[in-house]
Amino acid sequence: MGKLLVIDDDEAMRKLVRNSLSDAHEIIDTGTPEEALALALEHKPDAILLDLRMPKYSGFDLCKTFTSFSSTQLIPVVVISGEAGAKTGEFCRDLGAAVYFEKPVDFDHLLSFLGETLKNRRVERRSELRVRLTVPLKLRGADKRGEHFEMVTTTENIGRSSFFADAIAY
Repeated sequence: MGKLLVIDDDEAMRKLVRNSLSDAHEIIDTGTPEEALALALEHKPDAILLDLRMPKYSGFDLCKTFTSFSSTQLIPVVVISGEAGAKTGEFCRDLGAAVYFEKPVDFDHLLSFLGETLKNRRVERRSELRVRLTVPLKLRGADKRGEHFEMVTTTENIGRSSFFADAIAY
């Protein structure tokens, strides 16, 4: 039984998802987008079902956040939205969403997708939270021979005790 995090400000939609998927999955849901990241980090769901249009916080922003944090980036994000159109689905996939479903949802198709996706899902092995974030850095110092150097670079991802960057010497 997989664990799903459902994020939708519409209580009726969360109830419909819960009723349709709870036989096959454990459901954690919230109508408050602000607490979604905390729930994802706390419960480590196998997939996230996300609405796009919510007050105060965009589902687009949440999707980008989930696919950027190392602790959540391997969790498939399934966007379920009333936004119609191929461009919206393509934009969501560009943000890192695994799939885009338009409302009303075909729950048989959703269950099939979840079953296949969770069977083939990669699991995060890192213990430290890492964030994909581009930050410019200027590094100065001295090499082993005592010669001073200065390098300009950008980070690719940051952790609590480290960062990864390609350095370019000047």
